[in-house]
Amino acid sequence: MARKSSKMRSFNVAVVGLSGTEKDKGQAGVGKSCLCNRFMAALADDYSVDHISVLSQTDFSGRVVNNDHFLYWGEIAKTSEDGMEFLFQVIEQSEFIDDATFQPFKGSKMEPYAKRCSATKITSAEKLMYICKNQLGIEREYEQKLLPDGKISIDGFLCVFDVSSVPSRTIEKQVEAVTAILNNLTKTKKPIVLITTKNDDANETYVKEAEKLVGKKEYKGGILLVETSAHENINVDVAFIVLAQLIDRTRGRARILPFIEAARVRKEVLDHSTEALQSLIRTQVSDYRATWSLTSKKFFQHKEFMHFVELFGMDSSQRLFKRHLKKLQDEHIAKKIQAYMALLPDILQEMFPDVTALRDLDWSSVQLRIKEHPEFIQYFFECPEDVPWTEYDLDEGNETRIPYEVLDTSEAEKTYKSHVSGLQQEQKRLELPQRWKKQFKQLLEDTGYVTPGKALSEVRVLFMGRECFEALSEMDCQQIYDQHQKDIIDKAKHNFQELLLEHADLFYHFKSIAPEGTITQDDIKEITDALQDDSRYKALDRIDQDRKLMLFQHLGFVHCPIREHCPAFPNCMDALIERILRTRVHRPNSWNHNSQWRLNSDNNRLNLVILGIDGLADELASEIRVQCDEDEYELDCHLYSLDYRIIDGDVSLPENSFKGTDFLPNGCFCVYSNPEAFEYVRDSLEKTLLSNLEQDDRLPFQGLPIVILFLPDPSVDESEVLRLREEGQSLSDSLQCPFIDVSLEDIIDPGQRFSSALIAEAMGQLIQCIHHRAVFLNVNQPYVGSEPDIRIIMCMFCGDPYSVENVLGPLISHQCCFLSGDRSIILETFLDDSKRKVEVIVSSFHGANAFREELVHGFILVYSAKRRASLATLNAFSMNIPNLPIQVLAVTDTGGANAFFSNDLSHLLITEGNATADRLKAHFMTSVSSCQQKTAFYTPFFKEVWEKKPEIEQAFHMEEPISFNTSGKSTLEMPARQPRPPPRHESYHIKAGSNDGSGSEIYDIQPHDSLLDDMAELLTATIPEDRLTSSSDESYIYSDVELNGDDNSEPLVKPSEIKSNNKLHHVKRGRRRRVRN
Repeated sequence: MARKSSKMRSFNVAVVGLSGTEKDKGQAGVGKSCLCNRFMAALADDYSVDHISVLSQTDFSGRVVNNDHFLYWGEIAKTSEDGMEFLFQVIEQSEFIDDATFQPFKGSKMEPYAKRCSATKITSAEKLMYICKNQLGIEREYEQKLLPDGKISIDGFLCVFDVSSVPSRTIEKQVEAVTAILNNLTKTKKPIVLITTKNDDANETYVKEAEKLVGKKEYKGGILLVETSAHENINVDVAFIVLAQLIDRTRGRARILPFIEAARVRKEVLDHSTEALQSLIRTQVSDYRATWSLTSKKFFQHKEFMHFVELFGMDSSQRLFKRHLKKLQDEHIAKKIQAYMALLPDILQEMFPDVTALRDLDWSSVQLRIKEHPEFIQYFFECPEDVPWTEYDLDEGNETRIPYEVLDTSEAEKTYKSHVSGLQQEQKRLELPQRWKKQFKQLLEDTGYVTPGKALSEVRVLFMGRECFEALSEMDCQQIYDQHQKDIIDKAKHNFQELLLEHADLFYHFKSIAPEGTITQDDIKEITDALQDDSRYKALDRIDQDRKLMLFQHLGFVHCPIREHCPAFPNCMDALIERILRTRVHRPNSWNHNSQWRLNSDNNRLNLVILGIDGLADELASEIRVQCDEDEYELDCHLYSLDYRIIDGDVSLPENSFKGTDFLPNGCFCVYSNPEAFEYVRDSLEKTLLSNLEQDDRLPFQGLPIVILFLPDPSVDESEVLRLREEGQSLSDSLQCPFIDVSLEDIIDPGQRFSSALIAEAMGQLIQCIHHRAVFLNVNQPYVGSEPDIRIIMCMFCGDPYSVENVLGPLISHQCCFLSGDRSIILETFLDDSKRKVEVIVSSFHGANAFREELVHGFILVYSAKRRASLATLNAFSMNIPNLPIQVLAVTDTGGANAFFSNDLSHLLITEGNATADRLKAHFMTSVSSCQQKTAFYTPFFKEVWEKKPEIEQAFHMEEPISFNTSGKSTLEMPARQPRPPPRHESYHIKAGSNDGSGSEIYDIQPHDSLLDDMAELLTATIPEDRLTSSSDESYIYSDVELNGDDNSEPLVKPSEIKSNNKLHHVKRGRRRRVRN
C-alpha cells in the first residue's frame, strides 16, 4: 500500500509486460527496461538503450538480481504539471535467461510469468538497486542502495505493450500474453495503466490492437492507455503520474496527450533549449581555437546549458560546440582564401603574361607550371608536410605570400578560370573588328548575289542590318569586298580557262581550218556560241573584256604553244618533267672515271658476287675454282682473273654488302633451289636495290650484271618446281637479266649439281652482260652519239591532278635508265632475244610540237580520270597522230573496279577514254595515282612497237618527198626532211613566219572588223615583253606519217580486248636458257 509522509506520498509501481526467451518475446524486448531507465534517469547521459535479460549464473546470483526475476530500480521524486509532488519506487518484473541453457533461471517461485508478475507483496533481502548492465559483477564500483527492508508492496501496475514490429514476434502472441497479464493484474484490484512503447516506430495495426485490448468489456474501462516513447522521452513521466493519481484519487487527473501532440510539444521544448544553447555559444565563443574543457566549465554557470545537458546530454552539447568552432574556422579560412584570391589574378598575370598559353590546360597542369616557375618562391610558400595550411599559424609573422596548398581549393580553380575568361573576353573585345571582318567575308562567300564584276553599291542593301556590316567602316567594307571580288574573279577565270581547255577540239578545229592564223568574226562567234550556255562562261558576263582577252590568249596559245603562255605556268608539265628527270635520272660521274665494265687484256679482273643460302653459294664458288687455274678462268680464248664475295646472310649488314673497300663487283650470280632460297635471293636483291637508290651514284646495283640460276632441289614436288621456275623468270624479267634453268633430268650426278657446261654457260652470259654494259655506257665517249632502237613520245596534260613521278616511275626506276636530253631518257630492256635501247620523250601535249620532225615509233597518251579537259586535249591531239602504236593511260585515284565506280565523273571519263582507244585502235589501261607501277609496266607496249618498227620506218621513208635540183640535171636529190601531210585529219600547223613568240602576229585580222581590232589591241597590250620568247621556244604539234599498211591488216589491239582488260598483260622480258650437263 502507499506510504504516507508529511512531505509527499510514495508510490510503489511494478512495470510488467511480455518476457521470456526469444521464442516467447521475439528478437527484442517490449521496452520495459528502457521505460524504467528513462523514468529513473534525470539526465540524458544516464539513459541507455542497451539492457539485457540473458545473464550468466554468477550475475543472476549477484546482489543486483539476487536470484530473483525482478529488478529494483530505486526511488525518484517527480512533479506533475499542477505542482503536485510524487515519490516513486519502481520494480521491473522480468524473466532472466541462463546464457548457458537459454532457459529461464530456476527461482524461489517458478510460477508462469503472467501470474508471477501480478504479485503485490515482494521480498528480496539485501537486494541492490539496478543502475545499468555494466554494474553486474562489479557492484561495489557503483552506488549501492538496498531495497528498503528487503520487501516492497505494489500500489499499481504499468503494463507494457510494444507497438513496433519485431522479428519472430506476432501481434497475436503479444495480445495473448498481455491479455493473460491483465487478467491476473485485475484480480489484484490495483490500478493498472497500459503503456504502448516505441510509438516513434509504431505500426498502426498494433496501436489499434492495444486500443481494442483496453476497451474489452471485462475491464469495464478501468485501464487507461498512455502512448509513450522511451527513446524520445515522450509521455514517460505522464504514465507514472497518471498511475499515481489512480492510486490516490485525491491528486486529481493529469491530462493524457496523444503521442503525436505530445511529440510536437516535446520537439518545441528541445528546439527551444537547442536555440538557447546555440545563442549562448555564439555569444561566449568567438575564437575557433577555443577548447571544450575550458568552455564547458564556464557554461555550468548558465541554466541554458544545464537544461540542454539534461535533455540531450553532454555529448550533444559538445557536438554543438564543435559545430560552432567548425563554422568559425570555415569563416576564418574563407576570409583567408578571399584575401588570397584577390592576389592570385595579379600573380598569374605576372608569372604568365601570355595567359592564352594556359588556356587549354587543366587546373592541375597549371598548378605544376606555377610550381616550376622561376618566380615561384616570390609569390608562394609551402607549409610543412605534417601541417595543413589551414592549421598553419599565419598570423605570427608578416607572411604576405600565398600557401601553395591553397591552389588545391575549388576557389583557386574558379578564380583562375574566371581570370582566364575575363582576359579572353577582353581579347575578344579587342579582336571584335577582326571578327566582324571575318564574318563579313563569310557573308560575302555565302551570298549568291555577289558575282564577279558586281560593285558593292549594287549589293549594299543586302547587308544592311547585319552587325558585321554596320560595325565596319566604309573603307574596311570596301577593302574586304574588293579582295573578295579578286578571289571570285580569279576563281571564275580559272573555271573559264578550264572550260576553254575542255573544248580543245573546237580550238584545234579552227587551227586546222585556219593554218595561216586567219580567224574571222564568224569564227569567234561560233566559238562563243558553243561556250555561252555554260555557267563558267556566264560568270564573267560583267567583265567581258577580260573574258575576250582570255579567249584570244588561248587561241594564241593553241596556235603558238609557248611554255610561258601555258595556263599552268609556272608549273607547266614540260618544266616539271625536266626537273624530275634532272633529279631522278642521271649518269653518275663515277662511271666516267673507272674501268669497271671494260674487260680486255689490260683489265681482265672479274670480281664476282655469289648470292645464295643452304650452301649453294659456297658450292658454286667451289665448282668455279675447280674450273680455274690459279683463280684464272678461260672462256673463248680469254683468261679472266677471278675474285669472289660469297654472301649468304642479311645484305643490309655491312659484312654482307655487295661491295667493300677493296672489292668492286663486276657481276653477280644468284642461285636458288627451293622456296626459302628463292625468297632470300629476291629479298636480298630488293634490299640492295633500295639501299643503292638512296646513294648518288646508285652503285653497285644499278647496271650491275646479274645471272639467276635455278637448280631445283629433288625434294621439292613438281608443282612447286613449276612455280619457282615462273617466279625466277618473272624476277629476271624485272631485273632485265639472264635466267638459267636447270631441269631435274639434266642433273646427271646428284652430288655435283654445277657441271662444267653449266658454269661455262653462266660465265658466258655474265661476261656478255658486262661487255654489253660497257658498250652501252660508253665510258670513254659522251653518250649522245648513240641512236636508240625505237623512239616513243609520252604526252601528259599540264595541271593534271596526279603525281607525275608515279606515272614516270616505271621508267625512271628501271635498272638501266639514262638521260638522253632535257625531256628524254633511254632504257635498255629486252624486246626480243637481245636488249634494245628505247628512247622515251616525255612532254606536255603542247610541247610535243618540238619533236614533230623526229622519227617516232609510238605514243603514250596520259590523261586524268578526274579532269574533263585532260581527256578533251588528248582527243584533240590524237586527231593528228598517224597510224602508229598508241597507249592510252587513264590515271585514277583508286585501282581496279573502284576506279570505274568511284564517282560519276571517273566513270564517264574512263568510258570515253576507252572509246577513244577503240577509235585509235590503241591500248587502254589505268594506273593508280597514289602508287608507282612496276618497272615492266610499259614493256608490253614497247615490245609491240618494236615488232611494228619495220612497218613504221618503211612508211616514214616512203612519205619523204623528193624534188629535182635546179641545175637542170636529171639527178634526183633528197632535200632536208619536210613536213608530211597527216593521214588521220587535217593538219593544224601554223605558218612558219610566226616565230617571235609574242602571239600577236599569228592572226591575219580581216579588214573592217572592229571586234577583232579591239581584241588584237587587248592581246598585244597585255602580253609583257619578258614573256616573249625566241623561235626556239615556239614548237609545233607533231605532224606524223601514215603507215601504208594493208587496209585489211589486223589492228594492234582488238576492241574487245581493250574493253576486257584495264591493264596490259605481263610480258616476259628476260632471256631464259636451258643448259644440259
